Amino acid sequence: MIEIWNEVVEDGIAFPQEDLLDDVSGREFFKSQSYTGVAEDDGQIVGLYILHPNNVGRCGHICNASYAVSSKCRGLHIGEKLVIDCLSKGKELGFRVLQFNLTRQKSSTS
Repeated sequence: MIEIWNEVVEDGIAFPQEDLLDDVSGREFFKSQSYTGVAEDDGQIVGLYILHPNNVGRCGHICNASYAVSSKCRGLHIGEKLVIDCLSKGKELGFRVLQFNLTRQKSSTS
């Protein structure tokens, strides 16, 4: 999970984070989320998402998620499956809205 997350961070175009995760900070980071979901293929993690409140108080019903897919597995609809699972998990956790704060659209030259 840490390797995939760091790969997206290092790309510098999808996540605002600049610092990479190590074993300790990664464990703390993923544990601090309301939920962390993973996608596996043949026993290997190929993608993941984190789900958490987007804000507090009157906005506590709105969740936010971040998604990361291994560069070796992109284009296989793994991200789509992660979003579908995330919507279901968010509802299960009592969230009513999923808000995307930062999105990256694949350009025609990517």
